[in-house]
Amino acid sequence: MTQKVLVTLRKQKWEVEPEQSARQVLASLDLDPERFLLILNGEMVQEDAWLRAGDHLKLAAIISGG
Repeated sequence: MTQKVLVTLRKQKWEVEPEQSARQVLASLDLDPERFLLILNGEMVQEDAWLRAGDHLKLAAIISGG
């Protein structure tokens, strides 16, 4: 059994297949990567970051104001 990648956004959680980019994962979840900071295993990454089995990708909503 292949270990999954855990993706979290606030209280929502998904387990997705590894060996794909963060961009691909967000697209499969119908989420716009431009709306989130991507934190992979505690470090901020770009959407082309490659996800491996056991990784944790946390999504933090970008808030703008003025």
